[in-house]
Amino acid sequence: MSGALGTYAAALIVLAASTAAGAGILAISGRREWSWTAPAVGLATITIVAWWAVRLPGHGWSALAAVALVSTALGVFAALRLDGFGQAAREAWPVLGAVGLATAIPFAVEGHFGVLGTGFNVDMSQHLFAANWLADPDGPAPGLFEQGYPLGPHALAVAAAELTGSLTTAFSGVTIAVPLVVGLIALTGIERWPLWRRTVAAALTAIAYLVATYFAQGAFKELFEIALLVGFALWLGELRRLGDAGPGAGLPGAVLAAGTLYAYSSPGLGWIVGTFVIWALLELLVARDRVGAVVRGALPAAAVAVAVALLLVAPEIDRIVDFGGSVGTVSDSTREAVGRGDDGAIETREPERARERLRSDKLRFDDDLGNLFGQISPLEALGVWPSGDFRVAPGDGAIPAPVFYLGALLGALALAMGARMLARTGETALLAALLAALAIWIAARIGSTPYTSAKALAVLGGVVMLVTARGVLRPPDAEPRPEPLAAGRLGAAIAAAFILAAAASSALALGNAPVGPSDYHPGARELSDRFAGRATLVLVPDEVMANQHGSEFYGWEFREATPPCISPASAADPEAPTPPPWSRVAVVDGGDDAPFSDVELVRDAGGVAFWRVVGRDRTRADEAEPACPA
Repeated sequence: MSGALGTYAAALIVLAASTAAGAGILAISGRREWSWTAPAVGLATITIVAWWAVRLPGHGWSALAAVALVSTALGVFAALRLDGFGQAAREAWPVLGAVGLATAIPFAVEGHFGVLGTGFNVDMSQHLFAANWLADPDGPAPGLFEQGYPLGPHALAVAAAELTGSLTTAFSGVTIAVPLVVGLIALTGIERWPLWRRTVAAALTAIAYLVATYFAQGAFKELFEIALLVGFALWLGELRRLGDAGPGAGLPGAVLAAGTLYAYSSPGLGWIVGTFVIWALLELLVARDRVGAVVRGALPAAAVAVAVALLLVAPEIDRIVDFGGSVGTVSDSTREAVGRGDDGAIETREPERARERLRSDKLRFDDDLGNLFGQISPLEALGVWPSGDFRVAPGDGAIPAPVFYLGALLGALALAMGARMLARTGETALLAALLAALAIWIAARIGSTPYTSAKALAVLGGVVMLVTARGVLRPPDAEPRPEPLAAGRLGAAIAAAFILAAAASSALALGNAPVGPSDYHPGARELSDRFAGRATLVLVPDEVMANQHGSEFYGWEFREATPPCISPASAADPEAPTPPPWSRVAVVDGGDDAPFSDVELVRDAGGVAFWRVVGRDRTRADEAEPACPA
């Protein structure tokens, strides 16, 4: 399966497995009624299971079988123990429809399905290469694996690819599944709202401006963190409402915390721990007259949760310690050039020596902007930002700067309504998540790089929209005290304006998402030792060049070449010699035919054929001034 069918089939498989697994975990924890926190708990569960299983013999099939077995068993247990499945199904479809249509915008605008974010964020090719290695781990491990990078989402993509037949399709499906999960999670606590209110509130949370922006880049890791954080905060809120619970009550929280480590590594745990600490302090403040009794009652559940979390995380400790967490280390760091062999190929050190270097070197990227132009305005987290490119400063595009600031003012007013609602209703868990995300963003802005602080801002933006949407869409009859008539009319006007502006801003971000090739060829990474440091001509199918951002995608794939010149395959002439000074030619998806008359095939791998000029003086060719042919 490929295209729309394969992509959304993969998304629905992940969504169904997450929902079933999460429901089972909730049932084991002692619940007897359905909760919309289930998809978040289940997403964490299947991410952990997939990563454990993908390294077993069979790899992708093992991961798929393990996820299917675990989610089916937990789903059956939930069906026997939980009430409310029928009502939950009726609540889900409007949200899934709205969010599903929103996630289709990038592909509809580009006219095809493929790699999200190509040309906007180049890292997806590295994630695809790592996932491809997990599916077939021949040869040296890629840099992401060696660095301890969290590869739980990659394992899910590998599992889904066994059904779709395409890793690119499966990875897009996994990325799409996360906003769908967030939309369902956002129904927690608002199930009894009128249909249109709860649907709009959940959909806005799932596609908040910065969430949509990171989706548009294919930045799935931040999406996972937002889903798990939102799920954790809403689960805490339900835990308070459930009152005294048994020793297993903390199990879902333990799974969510462990899941963040498999999807975002140690930095992701900061949001979870921060939310829990602030929530606990607020709850103890509310119950200050009986603090001792509250603490004693919570200790058994807390002890079980900590034990379960440690058990789940223990197999991953060494990778968590190794994780560098910087975009600057996503290349093949297991290979370190030490010279050239007789055939001109780059020679490399053994992977183990490279791994020791990675562990000993404290690599820092204090000046690394990643794909940014500079610091991102914190006003974007408010959800109203009329630009398809979140990196552009107000006034630099077609929209005048005052429009951005008016939109931010509208977002701030709407957020104030939401925060006031939290205070009036005593929803300390959501308030704790908001404060924790804000504190982490402030710390990142002060002490880290613009690239890192932008990620923290994206997570904050997801929580801000959760709070804001609930504040502006809350039904009047759900208020603990009636509002004055004037305030009610003003609030309604602000709510209507915010909903329209936020939805339009997210649509701009989604519509601006570039979609790259529909097929991924791992041969570019596998053959990197052949072209690293060498002038290389890369021939790409014309359709990919013209309509699928082929020059951006394969320019990144062949970035070690100096320079990588990306041209359409039609530029080759089998009857003509290669244009000087090129000594090497890489052909993507080109079959067995020689692209020029004076070349010989050196090696082909993963859909890429590598050709070398016959009889060319390689030293003189390398010393020649590199220039891309017309």
